[in-house]
Amino acid sequence: MALLGEGFESALMACSLIILLPGLATAMAARAAAIPALAYYSAAVLALSWLRFSDRGGGFAPLLIAAALAATVAVLFIPKLNRSDLSAIGGGLLAGGAAAELWRPCVGFEFGAVLNSLPERGLSGLWLMAVYLFGVLSPLVAIGAIHHLTPDRILERVEPWWAIVGATGLGLLSLATAAGLHDELVGKLFEWSLEG
Repeated sequence: MALLGEGFESALMACSLIILLPGLATAMAARAAAIPALAYYSAAVLALSWLRFSDRGGGFAPLLIAAALAATVAVLFIPKLNRSDLSAIGGGLLAGGAAAELWRPCVGFEFGAVLNSLPERGLSGLWLMAVYLFGVLSPLVAIGAIHHLTPDRILERVEPWWAIVGATGLGLLSLATAAGLHDELVGKLFEWSLEG
């Protein structure tokens, strides 16, 4: 329970913006398929974070991360490639994997203990990572609920504009990562978290 609480607390810190904002942008760019995009985004964040922090994989080059973000924009935003739910799956997985690679988590006592033992834990470590990330990603769950509860007539009016904003956000993050500015951005978010 303490691990989940620490995840909720981390969701309110600037260091978590590096996984929350791309998730929001992915949902916006996915338009009507925002909920499946968020689901696959969250699954990719969990899988890649677990692999990375348990020393089982990850550690992709910045250009590959930037390419994944650019591919997300293409899959979700270009009408000829966008096939609603199928695009949401691909876009969510690409963006979630990229965000997990960029993420530098705020580490409290509970999550710090998990991170230290993650390489030896196996699948129980995956479960603990999921508990923590449920808290961290809880704002995205709320966004999915709001999307689901918003009347269709309102969504139809705002979704085209949302898609432009979401695709632009993902595109800018892709460019920043390709230019090597991602470390500075993540470091600044982490610094703000320590100050707050």
